[in-house]
Amino acid sequence: MAQMEFLSQSPEQNAMTVSDLTERIRGTLEGGFRQIWVTGEISNLRRQASGHCYFSLKDKDSQLSCVLFRGDAARQEMELRDGVEVVIMGGISVYPPRGTYQLIARVVLESGAGRLQAEFERLKKTLAAEGLFDRERKRALPMVPRRVAVITSPTGAALQDFLRILRRREFGGTVTVYPARVQGAEAMGELRDMLRRAMEHRPDVILLTRGGGSIEDLWAFNDADLVRMVATSPIPVISAVGHEIDFVLTDFAADVRAETPSGAAELLSSGQVEVKRRLREVNYRFQTQVSTRLGECRAQLERMGLELRNVHPARVIERAHFRVDDLSDQLKAALKDFTAAEKDRLQRLERRFDRVAPSRRLGLARRDLEALALRMKTARASRLRSFAKDLSSLEVRLRSNDLQSILNRGFAILQDGEGQHVPDLATARDRAASGLRVRLRDGVLAVRETQDEGA
Repeated sequence: MAQMEFLSQSPEQNAMTVSDLTERIRGTLEGGFRQIWVTGEISNLRRQASGHCYFSLKDKDSQLSCVLFRGDAARQEMELRDGVEVVIMGGISVYPPRGTYQLIARVVLESGAGRLQAEFERLKKTLAAEGLFDRERKRALPMVPRRVAVITSPTGAALQDFLRILRRREFGGTVTVYPARVQGAEAMGELRDMLRRAMEHRPDVILLTRGGGSIEDLWAFNDADLVRMVATSPIPVISAVGHEIDFVLTDFAADVRAETPSGAAELLSSGQVEVKRRLREVNYRFQTQVSTRLGECRAQLERMGLELRNVHPARVIERAHFRVDDLSDQLKAALKDFTAAEKDRLQRLERRFDRVAPSRRLGLARRDLEALALRMKTARASRLRSFAKDLSSLEVRLRSNDLQSILNRGFAILQDGEGQHVPDLATARDRAASGLRVRLRDGVLAVRETQDEGA
Protein backbone atom coordinates (compact mmCIF):
# COMPACT_ATOMS: atom_id res chain seq x y z
CA MET A 1 0.00 0.00 0.00
CA ALA A 2 2.81 2.37 0.95
CA GLN A 3 4.52 1.54 -2.31
CA MET A 4 1.37 2.41 -4.28
CA GLU A 5 1.08 5.74 -2.48
CA PHE A 6 4.75 6.46 -3.20
CA LEU A 7 4.26 5.62 -6.91
CA SER A 8 1.13 7.77 -7.08
CA GLN A 9 3.12 10.87 -6.16
CA SER A 10 4.68 13.06 -8.82
CA PRO A 11 8.10 11.64 -9.83
CA GLU A 12 9.42 15.13 -10.55
CA GLN A 13 8.70 16.23 -6.97
CA ASN A 14 10.26 13.16 -5.26
CA ALA A 15 13.18 12.42 -7.56
CA MET A 16 16.69 13.50 -6.53
CA THR A 17 19.39 14.50 -8.94
CA VAL A 18 22.40 12.24 -9.27
CA SER A 19 24.53 14.92 -7.64
CA ASP A 20 22.15 15.19 -4.68
CA LEU A 21 22.13 11.43 -4.15
CA THR A 22 25.91 11.20 -4.53
CA GLU A 23 26.39 14.04 -2.04
CA ARG A 24 24.14 12.29 0.52
CA ILE A 25 26.06 9.03 0.05
CA ARG A 26 29.32 10.94 0.36
CA GLY A 27 28.24 12.57 3.62
CA THR A 28 27.14 9.23 5.06
CA LEU A 29 30.32 7.33 4.11
CA GLU A 30 32.86 10.01 4.92
CA GLY A 31 31.15 10.86 8.21
CA GLY A 32 30.73 7.25 9.31
CA PHE A 33 34.16 5.96 8.18
CA ARG A 34 36.43 8.92 8.90
CA GLN A 35 39.21 6.94 10.66
CA ILE A 36 39.26 3.15 10.32
CA TRP A 37 41.75 0.26 10.15
CA VAL A 38 41.49 -2.14 7.22
CA THR A 39 43.60 -5.23 6.53
CA GLY A 40 44.16 -6.94 3.20
CA GLU A 41 46.61 -7.68 0.38
CA ILE A 42 48.05 -4.99 -1.91
CA SER A 43 47.46 -5.51 -5.66
CA ASN A 44 47.57 -3.43 -8.87
CA LEU A 45 50.04 -0.98 -7.30
CA ARG A 46 50.70 2.11 -9.47
CA ARG A 47 53.13 4.90 -8.59
CA GLN A 48 52.44 8.18 -10.36
CA ALA A 49 55.08 10.75 -11.31
CA SER A 50 53.40 13.09 -8.83
CA GLY A 51 54.40 10.75 -5.98
CA HIS A 52 50.85 9.47 -5.31
CA CYS A 53 50.34 5.69 -5.04
CA TYR A 54 47.15 3.98 -6.26
CA PHE A 55 46.40 0.33 -5.46
CA SER A 56 43.70 -2.15 -4.52
CA LEU A 57 43.31 -3.76 -1.11
CA LYS A 58 41.74 -7.20 -1.44
CA ASP A 59 40.85 -10.37 0.40
CA LYS A 60 39.38 -13.60 -0.93
CA ASP A 61 35.90 -12.09 -1.48
CA SER A 62 36.25 -8.33 -2.07
CA GLN A 63 38.57 -5.53 -3.06
CA LEU A 64 38.76 -1.84 -2.20
CA SER A 65 40.35 1.01 -4.20
CA CYS A 66 42.98 2.92 -2.19
CA VAL A 67 45.17 5.98 -2.67
CA LEU A 68 48.24 7.05 -0.67
CA PHE A 69 49.06 10.67 -1.41
CA ARG A 70 52.63 11.86 -1.82
CA GLY A 71 53.03 13.48 1.62
CA ASP A 72 51.75 10.39 3.45
CA ALA A 73 53.77 8.07 1.18
CA ALA A 74 57.01 9.85 2.12
CA ARG A 75 56.37 9.19 5.83
CA GLN A 76 55.86 5.42 5.53
CA GLU A 77 58.63 3.13 6.86
CA MET A 78 57.67 0.11 4.74
CA GLU A 79 57.90 -0.16 0.95
CA LEU A 80 54.60 -0.82 -0.80
CA ARG A 81 54.62 -3.80 -3.18
CA ASP A 82 52.10 -6.18 -4.67
CA GLY A 83 51.20 -9.28 -2.70
CA VAL A 84 52.07 -7.85 0.76
CA GLU A 85 49.59 -8.25 3.62
CA VAL A 86 49.15 -4.84 5.26
CA VAL A 87 47.06 -3.01 7.83
CA ILE A 88 45.97 0.48 6.70
CA MET A 89 44.63 3.38 8.73
CA GLY A 90 42.62 5.94 6.77
CA GLY A 91 39.14 7.16 5.85
CA ILE A 92 36.55 6.54 3.15
CA SER A 93 36.17 9.22 0.45
CA VAL A 94 33.64 9.45 -2.39
CA TYR A 95 34.66 10.72 -5.86
CA PRO A 96 31.45 12.34 -7.24
CA PRO A 97 32.39 12.53 -10.96
CA ARG A 98 32.54 8.73 -11.10
CA GLY A 99 30.21 7.89 -8.25
CA THR A 100 32.86 5.63 -6.67
CA TYR A 101 34.35 5.44 -3.22
CA GLN A 102 37.92 4.72 -2.14
CA LEU A 103 40.08 4.51 0.98
CA ILE A 104 42.40 7.47 1.57
CA ALA A 105 45.35 5.77 3.32
CA ARG A 106 47.29 7.65 6.00
CA VAL A 107 49.35 4.90 7.70
CA VAL A 108 50.44 1.59 6.13
CA LEU A 109 51.92 -1.15 8.33
CA GLU A 110 53.04 -4.60 7.32
CA SER A 111 50.66 -7.15 8.80
CA GLY A 112 51.54 -9.72 11.46
CA ALA A 113 55.06 -10.49 12.66
CA GLY A 114 56.63 -8.32 9.98
CA ARG A 115 54.81 -5.28 11.31
CA LEU A 116 55.80 -6.06 14.87
CA GLN A 117 59.42 -6.64 13.88
CA ALA A 118 59.50 -3.30 12.08
CA GLU A 119 58.00 -1.63 15.15
CA PHE A 120 60.54 -3.46 17.34
CA GLU A 121 63.45 -2.08 15.27
CA ARG A 122 61.97 1.42 15.33
CA LEU A 123 61.55 1.37 19.12
CA LYS A 124 65.03 -0.09 19.57
CA LYS A 125 66.56 2.70 17.50
CA THR A 126 64.59 5.39 19.36
CA LEU A 127 65.43 4.10 22.85
CA ALA A 128 69.08 3.55 21.93
CA ALA A 129 69.25 7.20 20.84
CA GLU A 130 68.05 8.14 24.34
CA GLY A 131 71.10 6.36 25.77
CA LEU A 132 69.06 3.72 27.59
CA PHE A 133 71.20 0.86 26.26
CA ASP A 134 74.62 2.44 26.96
CA ARG A 135 77.08 0.08 28.63
CA GLU A 136 78.13 2.84 31.04
CA ARG A 137 74.69 2.64 32.67
CA LYS A 138 75.07 -1.03 33.55
CA ARG A 139 75.70 -2.01 37.17
CA ALA A 140 77.25 -5.15 38.56
CA LEU A 141 75.04 -7.59 40.44
CA PRO A 142 75.76 -8.19 44.13
CA MET A 143 77.95 -11.25 44.61
CA VAL A 144 75.60 -12.80 47.17
CA PRO A 145 72.10 -11.30 46.83
CA ARG A 146 69.94 -11.90 49.89
CA ARG A 147 66.58 -10.56 48.61
CA VAL A 148 65.37 -11.17 45.06
CA ALA A 149 62.18 -9.68 43.55
CA VAL A 150 60.71 -11.70 40.66
CA ILE A 151 58.15 -10.06 38.36
CA THR A 152 56.35 -12.71 36.32
CA SER A 153 53.19 -14.75 36.02
CA PRO A 154 52.73 -16.79 39.23
CA THR A 155 51.28 -19.70 37.22
CA GLY A 156 53.90 -19.79 34.46
CA ALA A 157 56.47 -22.54 33.95
CA ALA A 158 59.25 -19.92 33.96
CA LEU A 159 58.76 -19.24 37.69
CA GLN A 160 58.73 -22.96 38.55
CA ASP A 161 61.96 -23.54 36.57
CA PHE A 162 63.57 -20.55 38.32
CA LEU A 163 62.61 -21.74 41.83
CA ARG A 164 63.58 -25.35 41.07
CA ILE A 165 67.12 -24.30 40.13
CA LEU A 166 67.44 -22.15 43.27
CA ARG A 167 66.32 -25.03 45.48
CA ARG A 168 68.70 -27.44 43.80
CA ARG A 169 71.60 -25.03 44.36
CA GLU A 170 70.49 -24.40 47.98
CA PHE A 171 70.00 -20.66 47.53
CA GLY A 172 69.95 -19.05 50.98
CA GLY A 173 68.22 -15.77 50.10
CA THR A 174 64.54 -14.86 49.98
CA VAL A 175 62.50 -14.69 46.77
CA THR A 176 59.42 -12.45 46.55
CA VAL A 177 57.11 -12.90 43.57
CA TYR A 178 55.30 -9.84 42.22
CA PRO A 179 52.48 -11.31 40.09
CA ALA A 180 51.79 -9.74 36.69
CA ARG A 181 50.47 -10.81 33.35
CA VAL A 182 53.22 -11.34 30.82
CA GLN A 183 51.24 -11.08 27.59
CA GLY A 184 48.09 -9.44 26.37
CA ALA A 185 46.73 -5.89 26.35
CA GLU A 186 46.90 -5.46 30.16
CA ALA A 187 50.37 -6.94 30.61
CA MET A 188 52.32 -3.72 30.02
CA GLY A 189 50.53 -1.78 32.74
CA GLU A 190 50.79 -4.63 35.26
CA LEU A 191 54.50 -5.13 34.57
CA ARG A 192 55.16 -1.42 35.16
CA ASP A 193 53.09 -1.41 38.36
CA MET A 194 54.89 -4.46 39.75
CA LEU A 195 58.31 -3.05 38.83
CA ARG A 196 57.45 0.18 40.62
CA ARG A 197 56.25 -1.73 43.70
CA ALA A 198 59.36 -3.92 43.72
CA MET A 199 61.64 -0.87 43.61
CA GLU A 200 59.79 0.61 46.61
CA HIS A 201 60.63 -2.51 48.68
CA ARG A 202 64.37 -2.13 47.88
CA PRO A 203 65.46 -5.73 47.13
CA ASP A 204 69.05 -6.55 46.15
CA VAL A 205 68.08 -7.63 42.60
CA ILE A 206 64.94 -7.43 40.43
CA LEU A 207 64.22 -10.16 37.86
CA LEU A 208 61.85 -9.71 34.89
CA THR A 209 61.09 -13.11 33.39
CA ARG A 210 58.74 -15.31 31.40
CA GLY A 211 58.97 -18.34 29.12
CA GLY A 212 59.43 -18.31 25.36
CA GLY A 213 56.85 -17.48 22.72
CA SER A 214 56.20 -15.61 19.49
CA ILE A 215 56.99 -11.93 19.04
CA GLU A 216 53.34 -11.19 19.79
CA ASP A 217 53.54 -13.15 23.06
CA LEU A 218 56.68 -11.29 24.18
CA TRP A 219 55.53 -7.83 23.03
CA ALA A 220 54.70 -6.55 26.53
CA PHE A 221 58.45 -6.49 27.30
CA ASN A 222 58.99 -4.07 24.38
CA ASP A 223 56.87 -1.36 26.01
CA ALA A 224 58.86 1.90 25.85
CA ASP A 225 57.78 3.09 29.33
CA LEU A 226 58.72 -0.26 30.85
CA VAL A 227 62.13 -0.13 29.15
CA ARG A 228 62.74 3.38 30.51
CA MET A 229 61.84 2.23 34.04
CA VAL A 230 64.26 -0.70 33.76
CA ALA A 231 67.07 1.56 32.52
CA THR A 232 66.59 4.11 35.32
CA SER A 233 65.97 1.63 38.13
CA PRO A 234 68.13 2.31 41.21
CA ILE A 235 68.26 -1.46 41.77
CA PRO A 236 70.10 -3.86 39.41
CA VAL A 237 67.70 -5.55 36.99
CA ILE A 238 68.02 -8.92 35.22
CA SER A 239 65.94 -9.53 32.09
CA ALA A 240 65.35 -13.24 31.37
CA VAL A 241 62.58 -13.34 28.79
CA GLY A 242 62.00 -16.27 26.44
CA HIS A 243 64.68 -18.58 25.09
CA GLU A 244 68.25 -17.95 23.94
CA ILE A 245 67.17 -16.72 20.50
CA ASP A 246 64.44 -14.41 21.84
CA PHE A 247 65.30 -10.74 22.33
CA VAL A 248 63.11 -8.04 23.84
CA LEU A 249 63.92 -4.39 24.55
CA THR A 250 64.17 -4.93 28.31
CA ASP A 251 67.16 -7.23 27.55
CA PHE A 252 69.10 -4.22 26.22
CA ALA A 253 68.08 -1.85 29.03
CA ALA A 254 68.63 -4.28 31.93
CA ASP A 255 71.95 -4.46 33.75
CA VAL A 256 72.23 -8.17 32.87
CA ARG A 257 70.44 -10.30 30.30
CA ALA A 258 69.97 -13.99 31.12
CA GLU A 259 69.20 -16.29 28.21
CA THR A 260 66.51 -18.23 30.12
CA PRO A 261 64.78 -18.11 33.53
CA SER A 262 66.93 -21.11 34.58
CA GLY A 263 70.03 -19.19 33.52
CA ALA A 264 68.95 -16.29 35.73
CA ALA A 265 68.63 -18.65 38.71
CA GLU A 266 72.15 -19.99 38.13
CA LEU A 267 73.47 -16.45 37.77
CA LEU A 268 71.91 -15.28 41.04
CA SER A 269 73.09 -18.31 43.02
CA SER A 270 76.59 -18.56 41.52
CA GLY A 271 78.14 -16.17 44.08
CA GLN A 272 76.62 -18.02 46.99
CA VAL A 273 77.76 -21.36 45.57
CA GLU A 274 81.30 -20.01 45.31
CA VAL A 275 81.24 -18.64 48.87
CA LYS A 276 79.97 -21.97 50.20
CA ARG A 277 82.73 -23.77 48.34
CA ARG A 278 85.35 -21.51 49.91
CA LEU A 279 83.81 -21.90 53.34
CA ARG A 280 83.89 -25.69 52.97
CA GLU A 281 87.57 -25.50 52.05
CA VAL A 282 88.32 -23.23 55.01
CA ASN A 283 86.30 -25.41 57.36
CA TYR A 284 88.10 -28.53 56.15
CA ARG A 285 91.50 -26.92 56.69
CA PHE A 286 90.38 -25.59 60.04
CA GLN A 287 89.17 -28.97 61.25
CA THR A 288 92.34 -30.62 59.95
CA GLN A 289 94.56 -28.20 61.86
CA VAL A 290 92.40 -28.45 64.99
CA SER A 291 92.51 -32.24 64.83
CA THR A 292 96.29 -32.16 64.42
CA ARG A 293 96.68 -29.77 67.32
CA LEU A 294 94.38 -31.82 69.53
CA GLY A 295 96.35 -34.95 68.65
CA GLU A 296 99.56 -33.23 69.69
CA CYS A 297 97.91 -32.11 72.92
CA ARG A 298 96.69 -35.64 73.68
CA ALA A 299 100.16 -37.01 73.07
CA GLN A 300 101.60 -34.40 75.36
CA LEU A 301 99.01 -35.21 78.03
CA GLU A 302 99.80 -38.88 77.72
CA ARG A 303 103.51 -38.16 78.20
CA MET A 304 102.72 -36.05 81.22
CA GLY A 305 100.49 -38.80 82.60
CA LEU A 306 103.36 -41.27 82.25
CA GLU A 307 105.65 -38.90 84.08
CA LEU A 308 103.06 -38.47 86.85
CA ARG A 309 102.56 -42.19 87.16
CA ASN A 310 106.28 -42.63 87.32
CA VAL A 311 106.89 -40.00 90.05
CA HIS A 312 103.40 -39.96 91.63
CA PRO A 313 103.89 -37.00 94.03
CA ALA A 314 100.83 -34.86 94.85
CA ARG A 315 102.54 -31.60 93.98
CA VAL A 316 103.56 -32.86 90.60
CA ILE A 317 99.98 -33.90 90.01
CA GLU A 318 98.73 -30.46 91.02
CA ARG A 319 101.22 -28.75 88.70
CA ALA A 320 100.14 -31.12 85.95
CA HIS A 321 96.54 -30.10 86.48
CA PHE A 322 97.53 -26.45 86.26
CA ARG A 323 99.44 -27.23 83.07
CA VAL A 324 96.45 -28.99 81.57
CA ASP A 325 94.21 -26.05 82.36
CA ASP A 326 96.76 -23.65 80.89
CA LEU A 327 97.04 -25.71 77.73
CA SER A 328 93.27 -25.84 77.45
CA ASP A 329 93.08 -22.05 77.67
CA GLN A 330 95.84 -21.73 75.09
CA LEU A 331 94.00 -24.14 72.83
CA LYS A 332 90.79 -22.15 73.07
CA ALA A 333 92.64 -18.91 72.42
CA ALA A 334 94.50 -20.49 69.51
CA LEU A 335 91.27 -21.79 68.04
CA LYS A 336 89.69 -18.37 68.40
CA ASP A 337 92.71 -16.59 66.86
CA PHE A 338 92.87 -19.14 64.05
CA THR A 339 89.18 -18.71 63.26
CA ALA A 340 89.48 -14.92 63.26
CA ALA A 341 92.60 -15.06 61.05
CA GLU A 342 90.91 -17.38 58.55
CA LYS A 343 87.85 -15.15 58.41
CA ASP A 344 90.05 -12.08 57.88
CA ARG A 345 92.00 -13.85 55.14
CA LEU A 346 88.77 -14.88 53.41
CA GLN A 347 87.55 -11.28 53.49
CA ARG A 348 90.85 -10.07 51.99
CA LEU A 349 90.57 -12.69 49.25
CA GLU A 350 87.03 -11.56 48.49
CA ARG A 351 88.15 -7.90 48.26
CA ARG A 352 91.06 -8.86 45.98
CA PHE A 353 88.71 -10.89 43.81
CA ASP A 354 86.35 -7.92 43.50
CA ARG A 355 89.24 -5.67 42.37
CA VAL A 356 90.51 -8.09 39.71
CA ALA A 357 87.17 -9.49 38.58
CA PRO A 358 87.27 -10.17 34.81
CA SER A 359 84.02 -8.27 34.23
CA ARG A 360 85.50 -5.10 35.78
CA ARG A 361 88.80 -5.34 33.85
CA LEU A 362 86.92 -6.14 30.66
CA GLY A 363 84.71 -3.08 31.13
CA LEU A 364 87.77 -0.79 31.59
CA ALA A 365 89.51 -2.29 28.57
CA ARG A 366 86.37 -1.89 26.46
CA ARG A 367 86.06 1.80 27.39
CA ASP A 368 89.75 2.38 26.51
CA LEU A 369 89.27 0.63 23.17
CA GLU A 370 86.20 2.72 22.37
CA ALA A 371 88.09 5.94 23.25
CA LEU A 372 91.03 4.94 20.99
CA ALA A 373 88.64 4.06 18.16
CA LEU A 374 86.99 7.47 18.46
CA ARG A 375 90.35 9.27 18.44
CA MET A 376 91.49 7.29 15.40
CA LYS A 377 88.27 8.05 13.55
CA THR A 378 88.55 11.79 14.38
CA ALA A 379 92.23 11.95 13.33
CA ARG A 380 91.56 10.10 10.06
CA ALA A 381 88.68 12.44 9.20
CA SER A 382 90.86 15.49 9.96
CA ARG A 383 93.71 14.20 7.72
CA LEU A 384 91.29 13.48 4.90
CA ARG A 385 89.81 16.97 5.11
CA SER A 386 93.33 18.47 5.05
CA PHE A 387 94.34 16.36 2.02
CA ALA A 388 91.12 17.31 0.23
CA LYS A 389 91.74 21.01 0.89
CA ASP A 390 95.36 20.82 -0.39
CA LEU A 391 94.25 18.89 -3.47
CA SER A 392 91.54 21.43 -4.23
CA SER A 393 94.04 24.30 -3.88
CA LEU A 394 96.54 22.57 -6.22
CA GLU A 395 93.78 21.86 -8.71
CA VAL A 396 92.80 25.59 -8.78
CA ARG A 397 96.42 26.65 -9.25
CA LEU A 398 97.00 24.06 -11.96
CA ARG A 399 93.92 25.12 -13.86
CA SER A 400 94.84 28.83 -13.63
CA ASN A 401 98.28 28.07 -15.18
CA ASP A 402 97.00 25.73 -17.86
CA LEU A 403 97.84 26.84 -21.41
CA GLN A 404 94.27 26.45 -22.61
CA SER A 405 93.06 28.52 -19.65
CA ILE A 406 95.43 31.33 -20.68
CA LEU A 407 94.19 31.17 -24.28
CA ASN A 408 90.55 31.20 -23.04
CA ARG A 409 91.25 34.54 -21.33
CA GLY A 410 92.00 36.17 -24.74
CA PHE A 411 95.76 35.73 -25.06
CA ALA A 412 97.57 34.38 -28.14
CA ILE A 413 100.88 32.51 -28.50
CA LEU A 414 103.33 32.99 -31.40
CA GLN A 415 104.98 29.74 -32.58
CA ASP A 416 107.41 28.82 -35.33
CA GLY A 417 106.89 26.09 -37.90
CA GLU A 418 108.00 23.40 -35.46
CA GLY A 419 105.54 24.49 -32.77
CA GLN A 420 108.19 26.17 -30.54
CA HIS A 421 107.22 29.38 -28.72
CA VAL A 422 108.66 32.65 -30.08
CA PRO A 423 109.42 34.86 -27.08
CA ASP A 424 110.48 38.14 -28.75
CA LEU A 425 110.74 40.07 -32.04
CA ALA A 426 114.35 39.12 -32.75
CA THR A 427 113.58 35.43 -32.51
CA ALA A 428 110.54 35.92 -34.72
CA ARG A 429 112.70 37.45 -37.46
CA ASP A 430 115.27 34.65 -37.17
CA ARG A 431 112.61 31.94 -37.49
CA ALA A 432 110.40 33.68 -40.08
CA ALA A 433 111.82 31.49 -42.80
CA SER A 434 110.39 28.33 -41.24
CA GLY A 435 106.95 29.94 -41.08
CA LEU A 436 105.24 31.58 -38.14
CA ARG A 437 101.75 31.00 -36.73
CA VAL A 438 99.56 32.36 -33.98
CA ARG A 439 97.75 29.91 -31.64
CA LEU A 440 94.41 31.22 -30.43
CA ARG A 441 91.72 29.78 -28.14
CA ASP A 442 89.88 27.98 -30.94
CA GLY A 443 92.54 27.47 -33.63
CA VAL A 444 95.81 28.48 -35.34
CA LEU A 445 96.47 31.31 -37.87
CA ALA A 446 99.44 31.52 -40.23
CA VAL A 447 101.55 34.73 -40.02
CA ARG A 448 102.91 36.39 -43.13
CA GLU A 449 105.68 39.00 -42.81
CA THR A 450 105.10 42.32 -44.64
CA GLN A 451 107.24 45.41 -45.09
CA ASP A 452 106.17 48.53 -43.37
CA GLU A 453 105.73 51.16 -46.14
CA GLY A 454 106.55 53.95 -43.75
CA ALA A 455 109.91 52.38 -42.81
